[in-house]
Amino acid sequence: MTKPEPRLEILIATLNRSSLDFLDVMFQNNDLSKHSILIVNQTTDDCILKSDQSHIRVINSFERGLSKSRNLAIDNAIGDICLLADDDAIYLKDFEKIILESYDNQPQADVITFKTLTTENKPFYKYPKKSKSLGAFSEYVLSIEISFKKDAIKNSKIRYDEQFGLGAMFQDSENYIFLKQLQDHTDLNLYFVSEFIVIHKPFTSSDEINSDRFVFARSALNYKFYKQIAYFWLVKYLLFLLRNKYIGFSEISTKWKVGLNGIKTYKKLKAN
Repeated sequence: MTKPEPRLEILIATLNRSSLDFLDVMFQNNDLSKHSILIVNQTTDDCILKSDQSHIRVINSFERGLSKSRNLAIDNAIGDICLLADDDAIYLKDFEKIILESYDNQPQADVITFKTLTTENKPFYKYPKKSKSLGAFSEYVLSIEISFKKDAIKNSKIRYDEQFGLGAMFQDSENYIFLKQLQDHTDLNLYFVSEFIVIHKPFTSSDEINSDRFVFARSALNYKFYKQIAYFWLVKYLLFLLRNKYIGFSEISTKWKVGLNGIKTYKKLKAN
């Protein structure tokens, strides 16, 4: 008899794992055996991850790039509803119940994002106080807060842009691009639910807002969506960094060149 598809499947991106022990930390507040999991382990031939548990599937991938990992997971997902995950997340007790009830309460939803607690027991962001349509808040959503109906996303053909994200040419903004493209798809409904489901340390790579990596990637992102306006965004952003003392006046020229190079690199990639 064919095993029924799970109602919720957790899609975990990880690197160079040869043991499933890290799952014990991720699910320390829950019964691991009751969760359906798909792990994409980006690795090498000498570091292969295997699973002998039917509820845990593993794909060992020899590519690099977080967005490639996300897309591989989406394309191989079997759960009715999927939750994106990283290997440094810790799930709160009954997180699955919260997710499933949210979809039951909003059957029209194709994507629902949730809230993260930091390891200091504080909200990761200043989240909206009430559940609502996702809207502009999509810019601040962490990957570990994103859930979606598998069939809706697969049928939309929308995937992560593999030029963005850690391990790619532009090492940031992959979640924003993914969610914006989903929001622009007229047949999809995206919501935010004001419930905590996960714990994470109180920072991510996207918090390095004055880094060359961030300026390079965000300049490319803005050109991707807004073309020539990206140059005005870059000026405004550098003034923001200066005004808030993230950079000194002597750094403006260097950061300007980094941003221009991000735009130039993106234009060159799209032309090929």
